[in-house]
Amino acid sequence: MGLVYPDRAADPDAWARTLGVSRDAVDLWIDADVIDLHCDMEVPVRLFGYDPTRRHGPWTRPIPFFGHTDYPRLREACFTGVCYDLATNVFRPERNRQRITLANVARCKAQIAAHPTELGLARTAADYDAIVGEGRTAFWLTIQGGNALAHDPSVLDGPLGQDIHRITLVHLSTSVLGGSSSPSQADAGITARGRAFVEACNRNHILVDLAHAGRTTFFGALEAHTPDLPPVVTHTGVSGVRPHWRNLDDEQIRAIADRGGVVGIMYQGNFLAEVPAGFAAPRSAVLDHMEHVIDVAGEGAVALGTDYDGMITPPTDLTDITEHPRLVQDMLDRGWSEDRIRGALGRNYLRVVRSVRPGAGDG
Repeated sequence: MGLVYPDRAADPDAWARTLGVSRDAVDLWIDADVIDLHCDMEVPVRLFGYDPTRRHGPWTRPIPFFGHTDYPRLREACFTGVCYDLATNVFRPERNRQRITLANVARCKAQIAAHPTELGLARTAADYDAIVGEGRTAFWLTIQGGNALAHDPSVLDGPLGQDIHRITLVHLSTSVLGGSSSPSQADAGITARGRAFVEACNRNHILVDLAHAGRTTFFGALEAHTPDLPPVVTHTGVSGVRPHWRNLDDEQIRAIADRGGVVGIMYQGNFLAEVPAGFAAPRSAVLDHMEHVIDVAGEGAVALGTDYDGMITPPTDLTDITEHPRLVQDMLDRGWSEDRIRGALGRNYLRVVRSVRPGAGDG
Protein backbone atom coordinates (compact mmCIF):
# COMPACT_ATOMS: atom_id res chain seq x y z
CA MET A 1 0.00 0.00 0.00
CA GLY A 2 1.29 3.45 -0.89
CA LEU A 3 1.82 6.33 1.49
CA VAL A 4 -1.24 8.52 2.02
CA TYR A 5 -0.79 12.28 2.10
CA PRO A 6 -2.13 15.46 0.46
CA ASP A 7 -0.31 16.44 -2.72
CA ARG A 8 0.60 20.01 -1.81
CA ALA A 9 2.49 20.55 -5.07
CA ALA A 10 -0.73 19.93 -7.00
CA ASP A 11 -2.37 22.99 -5.41
CA PRO A 12 0.33 25.49 -4.42
CA ASP A 13 -2.22 28.30 -4.01
CA ALA A 14 -4.01 26.36 -1.29
CA TRP A 15 -0.72 25.54 0.44
CA ALA A 16 0.29 29.20 0.36
CA ARG A 17 -3.07 30.25 1.85
CA THR A 18 -2.84 27.62 4.59
CA LEU A 19 0.61 28.81 5.64
CA GLY A 20 0.00 32.51 5.11
CA VAL A 21 2.85 32.90 2.62
CA SER A 22 3.21 34.07 -0.96
CA ARG A 23 2.81 31.84 -3.99
CA ASP A 24 6.42 32.80 -4.86
CA ALA A 25 7.65 31.22 -1.63
CA VAL A 26 5.74 28.00 -2.26
CA ASP A 27 6.81 27.78 -5.91
CA LEU A 28 10.47 28.25 -5.01
CA TRP A 29 10.23 25.61 -2.29
CA ILE A 30 8.56 23.08 -4.60
CA ASP A 31 11.09 23.64 -7.38
CA ALA A 32 14.24 23.55 -5.23
CA ASP A 33 16.38 20.65 -4.06
CA VAL A 34 15.38 20.50 -0.39
CA ILE A 35 17.52 18.32 1.88
CA ASP A 36 17.45 17.83 5.65
CA LEU A 37 20.96 16.94 6.83
CA HIS A 38 19.74 15.40 10.08
CA CYS A 39 16.40 13.66 10.63
CA ASP A 40 16.10 11.55 13.80
CA MET A 41 12.77 9.90 13.00
CA GLU A 42 14.18 6.50 13.90
CA VAL A 43 14.44 7.56 17.57
CA PRO A 44 10.67 7.43 18.23
CA VAL A 45 10.36 4.50 15.83
CA ARG A 46 12.77 2.41 17.91
CA LEU A 47 11.86 3.71 21.37
CA PHE A 48 8.10 4.03 21.14
CA GLY A 49 6.97 2.05 18.11
CA TYR A 50 6.13 5.24 16.17
CA ASP A 51 4.80 4.31 12.74
CA PRO A 52 6.80 6.25 10.11
CA THR A 53 4.48 5.13 7.31
CA ARG A 54 1.37 6.81 8.76
CA ARG A 55 0.66 10.52 8.37
CA HIS A 56 0.48 11.85 11.90
CA GLY A 57 -1.48 15.02 12.56
CA PRO A 58 0.18 18.29 13.57
CA TRP A 59 1.05 18.25 17.28
CA THR A 60 1.21 21.84 18.44
CA ARG A 61 -0.03 21.87 22.07
CA PRO A 62 2.34 21.38 23.77
CA ILE A 63 5.29 21.51 21.39
CA PRO A 64 6.44 17.90 21.18
CA PHE A 65 9.92 16.39 21.37
CA PHE A 66 8.79 13.89 18.70
CA GLY A 67 6.25 13.57 15.90
CA HIS A 68 7.72 16.27 13.68
CA THR A 69 8.04 14.01 10.64
CA ASP A 70 6.94 10.78 9.01
CA TYR A 71 7.29 9.35 5.51
CA PRO A 72 3.97 10.77 4.23
CA ARG A 73 4.73 14.27 5.53
CA LEU A 74 8.22 14.20 4.01
CA ARG A 75 6.49 13.57 0.71
CA GLU A 76 3.77 16.12 1.38
CA ALA A 77 6.39 18.73 2.27
CA CYS A 78 8.22 18.12 -1.03
CA PHE A 79 11.57 17.26 0.54
CA THR A 80 13.78 15.78 -2.15
CA GLY A 81 16.32 14.25 0.21
CA VAL A 82 16.86 13.40 3.86
CA CYS A 83 19.81 12.13 5.88
CA TYR A 84 18.11 9.43 7.92
CA ASP A 85 19.94 8.94 11.20
CA LEU A 86 20.39 5.85 13.31
CA ALA A 87 21.42 6.91 16.81
CA THR A 88 23.82 4.83 18.89
CA ASN A 89 22.79 3.41 22.26
CA VAL A 90 25.96 4.05 24.29
CA PHE A 91 24.82 1.78 27.12
CA ARG A 92 25.16 -1.36 25.01
CA PRO A 93 28.48 -3.23 25.07
CA GLU A 94 30.62 -2.50 22.00
CA ARG A 95 30.08 -5.85 20.31
CA ASN A 96 26.30 -5.74 20.81
CA ARG A 97 26.19 -2.09 19.75
CA GLN A 98 27.64 -2.99 16.37
CA ARG A 99 25.36 -6.00 15.94
CA ILE A 100 22.24 -3.93 16.68
CA THR A 101 23.42 -1.14 14.37
CA LEU A 102 23.84 -3.58 11.48
CA ALA A 103 20.35 -4.96 12.16
CA ASN A 104 18.89 -1.44 12.24
CA VAL A 105 20.55 -0.57 8.93
CA ALA A 106 19.03 -3.68 7.36
CA ARG A 107 15.61 -2.84 8.82
CA CYS A 108 15.70 0.74 7.52
CA LYS A 109 16.72 -0.45 4.06
CA ALA A 110 13.70 -2.76 4.09
CA GLN A 111 11.41 0.07 5.24
CA ILE A 112 12.54 2.24 2.34
CA ALA A 113 12.36 -0.61 -0.17
CA ALA A 114 8.75 -1.26 0.90
CA HIS A 115 7.76 2.04 -0.78
CA PRO A 116 9.53 1.85 -4.15
CA THR A 117 7.28 4.34 -5.92
CA GLU A 118 7.78 7.05 -3.28
CA LEU A 119 11.13 6.51 -1.54
CA GLY A 120 14.59 5.42 -2.62
CA LEU A 121 17.89 4.55 -0.96
CA ALA A 122 20.66 6.86 -2.15
CA ARG A 123 24.31 5.89 -1.87
CA THR A 124 25.73 8.44 -4.32
CA ALA A 125 24.88 11.79 -5.85
CA ALA A 126 23.93 9.94 -9.04
CA ASP A 127 21.47 7.85 -7.02
CA TYR A 128 19.94 11.03 -5.64
CA ASP A 129 19.56 12.50 -9.12
CA ALA A 130 17.86 9.35 -10.40
CA ILE A 131 15.50 9.02 -7.41
CA VAL A 132 14.45 12.67 -7.47
CA GLY A 133 14.15 12.55 -11.27
CA GLU A 134 11.55 9.81 -10.80
CA GLY A 135 9.57 11.98 -8.38
CA ARG A 136 10.66 10.04 -5.28
CA THR A 137 12.35 11.14 -2.04
CA ALA A 138 15.98 10.10 -1.57
CA PHE A 139 17.07 8.64 1.77
CA TRP A 140 20.73 8.59 2.77
CA LEU A 141 21.38 6.26 5.72
CA THR A 142 23.55 7.85 8.38
CA ILE A 143 24.82 6.94 11.85
CA GLN A 144 24.88 9.18 14.91
CA GLY A 145 27.83 8.15 17.07
CA GLY A 146 30.78 6.42 15.46
CA ASN A 147 31.14 4.22 18.54
CA ALA A 148 28.32 2.17 17.02
CA LEU A 149 30.98 0.60 14.82
CA ALA A 150 34.07 1.14 16.95
CA HIS A 151 34.25 -2.56 17.84
CA ASP A 152 35.40 -3.36 14.30
CA PRO A 153 35.69 -0.34 11.94
CA SER A 154 36.87 -2.64 9.16
CA VAL A 155 33.18 -3.39 8.58
CA LEU A 156 33.16 -0.05 6.72
CA ASP A 157 35.44 -1.58 4.09
CA GLY A 158 32.64 -3.97 3.09
CA PRO A 159 29.10 -3.46 1.75
CA LEU A 160 28.07 -1.46 4.83
CA GLY A 161 30.52 1.24 3.85
CA GLN A 162 28.61 1.71 0.59
CA ASP A 163 25.25 1.88 2.35
CA ILE A 164 26.31 4.43 4.97
CA HIS A 165 26.44 8.00 3.74
CA ARG A 166 27.69 9.83 6.84
CA ILE A 167 28.78 9.15 10.41
CA THR A 168 28.72 11.60 13.33
CA LEU A 169 32.05 10.86 15.04
CA VAL A 170 30.79 11.34 18.61
CA HIS A 171 27.39 12.04 20.12
CA LEU A 172 26.34 13.22 23.59
CA SER A 173 29.00 11.23 25.41
CA THR A 174 32.75 10.95 25.16
CA SER A 175 33.70 7.62 23.64
CA VAL A 176 36.69 5.53 22.61
CA LEU A 177 36.89 7.76 19.52
CA GLY A 178 37.00 11.21 21.10
CA GLY A 179 35.37 13.83 23.29
CA SER A 180 31.86 15.24 23.20
CA SER A 181 30.96 18.90 23.52
CA SER A 182 28.49 18.04 26.31
CA PRO A 183 29.50 20.01 29.43
CA SER A 184 29.30 16.90 31.60
CA GLN A 185 31.87 15.13 29.39
CA ALA A 186 35.64 15.46 29.26
CA ASP A 187 37.23 16.27 25.91
CA ALA A 188 40.86 15.17 25.83
CA GLY A 189 40.82 15.17 22.05
CA ILE A 190 40.49 12.55 19.36
CA THR A 191 41.99 9.17 20.27
CA ALA A 192 44.16 6.87 18.18
CA ARG A 193 41.05 4.78 17.51
CA GLY A 194 39.23 7.95 16.53
CA ARG A 195 41.93 8.88 14.02
CA ALA A 196 41.78 5.40 12.53
CA PHE A 197 38.00 5.71 12.35
CA VAL A 198 38.20 9.02 10.47
CA GLU A 199 40.68 7.43 8.07
CA ALA A 200 38.30 4.49 7.52
CA CYS A 201 35.48 6.91 6.70
CA ASN A 202 37.71 8.84 4.31
CA ARG A 203 38.89 5.63 2.66
CA ASN A 204 35.29 4.62 1.97
CA HIS A 205 34.10 8.12 1.07
CA ILE A 206 31.77 8.34 4.05
CA LEU A 207 31.16 11.90 5.21
CA VAL A 208 32.59 12.69 8.65
CA ASP A 209 30.17 14.78 10.73
CA LEU A 210 31.68 16.81 13.59
CA ALA A 211 28.42 17.87 15.22
CA HIS A 212 28.62 17.12 18.97
CA ALA A 213 32.43 16.97 18.91
CA GLY A 214 34.27 18.79 21.68
CA ARG A 215 36.47 21.57 20.39
CA THR A 216 39.73 19.69 20.92
CA THR A 217 38.33 16.58 19.26
CA PHE A 218 36.89 18.72 16.46
CA PHE A 219 40.27 20.09 15.40
CA GLY A 220 42.03 16.80 16.02
CA ALA A 221 39.57 15.10 13.69
CA LEU A 222 40.27 17.69 11.02
CA GLU A 223 44.00 16.97 11.36
CA ALA A 224 43.30 13.27 10.81
CA HIS A 225 40.89 13.97 7.93
CA THR A 226 42.20 13.87 4.38
CA PRO A 227 42.30 17.39 2.92
CA ASP A 228 40.86 16.11 -0.36
CA LEU A 229 37.38 15.45 1.09
CA PRO A 230 35.06 17.91 2.85
CA PRO A 231 33.90 17.34 6.44
CA VAL A 232 30.49 18.57 7.62
CA VAL A 233 28.61 19.65 10.73
CA THR A 234 25.06 18.58 10.06
CA HIS A 235 23.03 20.00 12.97
CA THR A 236 24.21 22.84 15.16
CA GLY A 237 23.79 26.45 16.13
CA VAL A 238 26.53 29.09 16.09
CA SER A 239 27.96 30.80 19.14
CA GLY A 240 28.20 34.13 17.30
CA VAL A 241 24.40 34.33 17.64
CA ARG A 242 23.79 32.22 20.73
CA PRO A 243 26.75 31.32 22.99
CA HIS A 244 26.13 27.70 23.98
CA TRP A 245 28.20 24.56 24.54
CA ARG A 246 26.46 22.89 21.62
CA ASN A 247 27.24 25.60 19.07
CA LEU A 248 30.20 26.25 16.74
CA ASP A 249 32.44 29.28 17.04
CA ASP A 250 33.61 31.26 14.02
CA GLU A 251 36.96 29.47 13.81
CA GLN A 252 35.16 26.13 13.58
CA ILE A 253 32.77 27.44 10.92
CA ARG A 254 35.69 28.66 8.81
CA ALA A 255 37.54 25.38 9.28
CA ILE A 256 34.60 23.45 7.80
CA ALA A 257 34.04 25.93 4.97
CA ASP A 258 37.74 26.10 4.09
CA ARG A 259 37.63 22.34 3.45
CA GLY A 260 34.58 22.72 1.20
CA GLY A 261 32.07 21.50 3.79
CA VAL A 262 28.77 22.88 5.07
CA VAL A 263 27.18 23.71 8.41
CA GLY A 264 23.55 22.64 8.93
CA ILE A 265 21.46 24.76 11.28
CA MET A 266 19.22 22.85 13.68
CA TYR A 267 15.91 23.87 15.29
CA GLN A 268 16.40 23.22 19.03
CA GLY A 269 15.04 26.20 20.97
CA ASN A 270 17.75 26.90 23.54
CA PHE A 271 20.54 26.29 21.00
CA LEU A 272 19.03 29.00 18.79
CA ALA A 273 18.09 31.63 21.36
CA GLU A 274 18.23 32.42 25.05
CA VAL A 275 15.15 30.50 26.12
CA PRO A 276 14.82 27.86 28.85
CA ALA A 277 15.38 24.24 27.80
CA GLY A 278 12.11 22.81 26.54
CA PHE A 279 10.88 26.15 25.21
CA ALA A 280 10.75 27.20 21.57
CA ALA A 281 12.84 29.86 19.88
CA PRO A 282 11.26 32.16 17.29
CA ARG A 283 11.47 30.97 13.69
CA SER A 284 13.54 34.04 12.88
CA ALA A 285 16.38 32.61 14.98
CA VAL A 286 16.96 29.88 12.39
CA LEU A 287 17.77 32.53 9.79
CA ASP A 288 19.84 34.53 12.28
CA HIS A 289 22.13 31.51 12.62
CA MET A 290 22.15 30.87 8.88
CA GLU A 291 23.07 34.46 8.14
CA HIS A 292 25.92 34.33 10.64
CA VAL A 293 27.37 31.30 8.85
CA ILE A 294 27.06 33.17 5.56
CA ASP A 295 28.72 36.28 7.01
CA VAL A 296 31.62 34.22 8.38
CA ALA A 297 32.15 31.71 5.59
CA GLY A 298 30.07 32.59 2.54
CA GLU A 299 26.76 31.53 1.02
CA GLY A 300 28.02 28.09 0.05
CA ALA A 301 28.66 27.04 3.65
CA VAL A 302 25.12 26.88 5.05
CA ALA A 303 22.43 24.19 5.01
CA LEU A 304 19.38 22.82 6.87
CA GLY A 305 19.90 20.25 9.63
CA THR A 306 16.62 20.27 11.52
CA ASP A 307 17.21 17.45 14.04
CA TYR A 308 13.46 16.81 13.85
CA ASP A 309 12.36 13.95 16.13
CA GLY A 310 15.66 14.15 18.00
CA MET A 311 14.09 15.22 21.32
CA ILE A 312 14.10 18.89 20.32
CA THR A 313 11.71 21.78 20.78
CA PRO A 314 11.40 23.44 17.34
CA PRO A 315 9.98 26.90 16.63
CA THR A 316 6.22 27.09 17.25
CA ASP A 317 5.54 27.73 13.56
CA LEU A 318 7.96 25.05 12.31
CA THR A 319 6.74 22.18 14.48
CA ASP A 320 5.57 20.30 11.41
CA ILE A 321 7.80 19.59 8.43
CA THR A 322 5.04 20.70 6.03
CA GLU A 323 5.33 24.29 7.29
CA HIS A 324 8.68 24.94 5.63
CA PRO A 325 7.60 27.37 2.88
CA ARG A 326 7.31 29.83 5.79
CA LEU A 327 11.10 29.70 6.08
CA VAL A 328 11.42 30.56 2.39
CA GLN A 329 9.05 33.48 2.88
CA ASP A 330 11.32 34.71 5.68
CA MET A 331 14.32 34.41 3.37
CA LEU A 332 12.54 36.42 0.68
CA ASP A 333 11.45 39.04 3.22
CA ARG A 334 15.09 39.44 4.30
CA GLY A 335 16.13 40.05 0.72
CA TRP A 336 17.86 36.73 0.09
CA SER A 337 18.51 36.06 -3.58
CA GLU A 338 17.02 32.99 -5.21
CA ASP A 339 20.53 31.61 -5.63
CA ARG A 340 21.27 31.94 -1.91
CA ILE A 341 17.94 30.33 -1.00
CA ARG A 342 18.44 27.36 -3.30
CA GLY A 343 21.93 26.89 -1.91
CA ALA A 344 20.77 26.85 1.70
CA LEU A 345 17.83 24.53 1.02
CA GLY A 346 19.88 21.80 -0.61
CA ARG A 347 22.23 22.77 -3.40
CA ASN A 348 25.16 23.50 -1.07
CA TYR A 349 24.94 20.03 0.43
CA LEU A 350 24.61 18.41 -2.97
CA ARG A 351 27.91 20.03 -3.93
CA VAL A 352 29.50 18.26 -0.97
CA VAL A 353 27.92 14.92 -1.85
CA ARG A 354 29.06 15.20 -5.48
CA SER A 355 32.63 15.79 -4.33
CA VAL A 356 32.67 12.86 -1.90
CA ARG A 357 30.66 10.16 -3.65
CA PRO A 358 29.52 11.27 -7.12
CA GLY A 359 28.50 7.90 -8.52
CA ALA A 360 28.81 6.33 -11.94
CA GLY A 361 29.33 8.74 -14.81
CA ASP A 362 29.61 11.77 -12.54
CA GLY A 363 33.33 12.30 -12.32
